[in-house]
Amino acid sequence: MMNYSEKLQGNCFVYIRGNDKDIELYYELVRLSKEDSIILYPESSFTFVDTVCYIPYVKTVVTENPYIISTYSRKSVWVLDDGKWGNPRVQTYGASVGVITESVLKYDNSIPMGVISGKEGIELYKVQVKSGRLYDESYE
Repeated sequence: MMNYSEKLQGNCFVYIRGNDKDIELYYELVRLSKEDSIILYPESSFTFVDTVCYIPYVKTVVTENPYIISTYSRKSVWVLDDGKWGNPRVQTYGASVGVITESVLKYDNSIPMGVISGKEGIELYKVQVKSGRLYDESYE
C-alpha cells in the first residue's frame, strides 16, 4: 500500500477515469482532495491555453492529461498498473504529448479511436481502462 503522505507535494498521479477495478485506490485520492491535500484533474477547469501553458502546482495532482503529465519528472509521476502505483518506463518531463499518450496512457495513436477502428476499437479500449490493465502485454 502506498504511503500517500510522503507524496503530497510535487507529484502527479495518473488515474484514467473509468478504471473500475482500482476504484478503491481512486477513492483514497478523492479523500485526500477533500482534505485539500491534492488536486483532482485540474485540467477540468482549464482552457486549452491553460493546459498547454501548465506550470506544476506545489500540491500533488491527479490527472489523465498528457500536457500536464509532461511537466513532471518520471520519478514524480505515479501510474496505476494492475492495482499498484509505479513510475512510468519513460522519462515524462518534457516528453511530447504523443509519447505520454502512448507510453503512459497506453493509447497508441494520435487519431481518435472512433475514426480508426470504430465501435470495436472503442469497446476494446474501454475494457482495458475498466480492468485497470493498460500495461497488459496481451493488449499490445
